[in-house]
Amino acid sequence: MKINKLSLPFLGFLQATGLFVYITLISLGMINADKIFGPVGNFLGPLAFLLLFVVSAMISGFLVLGRAGFLFWEKRYREAFTLSFWTLGWAIFYLIAVFAFIFTAKEF
Repeated sequence: MKINKLSLPFLGFLQATGLFVYITLISLGMINADKIFGPVGNFLGPLAFLLLFVVSAMISGFLVLGRAGFLFWEKRYREAFTLSFWTLGWAIFYLIAVFAFIFTAKEF
């Protein structure tokens, strides 16, 4: 399956879903960091967190803006912005779904 054959709404869905899955995995890792690494009482804990933050920002940027940037580079501006808005729309959908789950869940 070629990426060019995917519709922009579906590609936006895939990008937002990839971002959601990545954030979910990082969140699970952060919740269980003490169990995995043990307590870190020196500067290595904040150092690791900040490095993870920077790397996560880059990965998130590639997931969300990579294809749109490529389209923009090819001077396909309308498609680039349309894809960006579809990705943003799906990301907002996931955000609302997470908040709905938080507010309706009795205990997680």
